[in-house]
Amino acid sequence: MATPLGHSIVGYALARAAGVKSPLGLATAIGVAALPDVDVFLSYLAKGDPFALHREMITHKPVFPLLVGVATGLAGSLLRGGRPTRSDTLRPAALATMLVGSHIAMDPLPLPYDTMPPGSGSLWQGVATLAWNAVIDLAFYGALVMLVRGRGKRAGRRATVSGG
Repeated sequence: MATPLGHSIVGYALARAAGVKSPLGLATAIGVAALPDVDVFLSYLAKGDPFALHREMITHKPVFPLLVGVATGLAGSLLRGGRPTRSDTLRPAALATMLVGSHIAMDPLPLPYDTMPPGSGSLWQGVATLAWNAVIDLAFYGALVMLVRGRGKRAGRRATVSGG
């Protein structure tokens, strides 16, 4: 299961690939990519254990990205006022769906995470486990993003050279 750092790296990369450049837009994309993990907070409020309901709530079900996308599209339309174009509605909706969907797709990936059963060990053992898993995310997802971005830059340079 990816850490918030892993989800943030992928959310940032997806937003950049979609053309988002503003710091606020990128920060929002990072938050939206990590949104399904709100169930940790809700689980703590409901059960006193942050992991009692983790990945059991709707936030980690395949329908959730679609719901977030629809809500984002509707909110975008309302905020634009007047007659928003189809692009004003669909582009943010598609991006939000993709960002939340990336979270759902990443969690079951079989990376070599350190696992510690919830409720076992000390707080510091939990922090150490989370830190180690974040290092794995940084190495794997960071390398993946760099690889993909590197290919995109090379393809852009080739198009510029051959076109001009």
